[in-house]
Amino acid sequence: MQLDYEYLSRIRRAVSLYTNRKTSNILDGDFHSIHRGRSMEFDDLKTYTFGDDVHDIDWKSSSRMGDILVRRYMTDRRHNVMFVCDCGSKMLGDSRGGDAKRELALMTFGTIAYITGRNGADYALAYPDGNKSMISLFRSGPEHMEKLLYDLEKKITLDHEISVSDVLGEIMSTVHKRMIIFLITDMDGLNKLDGNMLRGITADHDLMIINIEDSMLTGDITYDTDLSLYEKFFFSHNKRLHQEELRIRQEILQNASELCKQNKVGLTCISTESQIIDATIDLLERYRHGYYGFITATL
Repeated sequence: MQLDYEYLSRIRRAVSLYTNRKTSNILDGDFHSIHRGRSMEFDDLKTYTFGDDVHDIDWKSSSRMGDILVRRYMTDRRHNVMFVCDCGSKMLGDSRGGDAKRELALMTFGTIAYITGRNGADYALAYPDGNKSMISLFRSGPEHMEKLLYDLEKKITLDHEISVSDVLGEIMSTVHKRMIIFLITDMDGLNKLDGNMLRGITADHDLMIINIEDSMLTGDITYDTDLSLYEKFFFSHNKRLHQEELRIRQEILQNASELCKQNKVGLTCISTESQIIDATIDLLERYRHGYYGFITATL
């Protein structure tokens, strides 16, 4: 496979199109798991806002002041961000916006990693690799990101013996850090989300899911990556098949959104490279304010 050594420059150009205000503070604010716990040193009190942990309410101080106050604690502000990327031959297809899914997944990881690194965060990458999980070290910097991009590029379109769910399980059992986790997957990955798995992750970590939207199976030009041929016009333009496909996709997205809401997981969808930064900022803002799942779950 020919490696594309333009990723880093493409990412820098994309980020440069956005103001520092948009891209320099995406990790500001309270992330639940990183700022949770009673072993940290007490700092001060603040007025309760929607999304604060009710267990942090100081009832005595609230009674004296006539307002609901919550306790804040001193803690390490340097975030650990884990990216988990889905893999397989399904990544040979296109996104709904016409971009190659493989390229879009790589650019989504690279762009968010680049921005989080500029925000002072350490980040790592994990993905299926044969019959085992590949989990990198937590580091930062363009050299670290570039190496991870090139390593992932070699594996992302290959089918592996384990799934992305197995990778998440391995991370939970071997990585002993509080993390912000970004899961980069697709419609198939959303359909395989497990409530127990999500609940186990969000007990100690922040989890956000980015869905790389699959292209429609019905449409003007439909290519079957399994059979390596274009779909027949009769099937690709059948109105009943098109409506059934829309129904199934809507059902998968709504079910995934409901699971995410129940387990306090953020969810967004990306179909083109130009959406990456705005969709990520919107995802983090909604997550910080307690809006989980996917608000506009319509197709």
